[in-house]
Amino acid sequence: MNSVEENKKTVLLAEDEEPLRRMVAGLLTNNGFEVIVACDGSDAIKKADEHTGPIHLLLSNVQMPEMNGVELATRLHSNRPDTKIMLMSGFPSGTLVLDHGWEFLPKPFVPKMLLDKIKLVIASEPYETIPV
Repeated sequence: MNSVEENKKTVLLAEDEEPLRRMVAGLLTNNGFEVIVACDGSDAIKKADEHTGPIHLLLSNVQMPEMNGVELATRLHSNRPDTKIMLMSGFPSGTLVLDHGWEFLPKPFVPKMLLDKIKLVIASEPYETIPV
């Protein structure tokens, strides 16, 4: 493995809307991230369990069928406490997300806004999450 691959950050993307999922995955891949793509919360948990390396960031939609983004983040955090959490939504869900100590990105967003926020969150110091 070369040094570029060793420094590549891994993002677990959980988004139930296929066009947005495809766009975000492509944007992140084209900007040097390793992306694990999941279509919902259950798929994200399964893929996280199968992934042997670190997952630097969970980027998840808040509103998804069956398991919402907050439930997904809570479950993932219990298994991978070092993974940073950033949830996104077109609804005013930011307060709930911030109450957990996680990051929030409102939809709609432009690609540069998403990339800048992801880079900032991944580079930030580890934070203590507020117990759920």
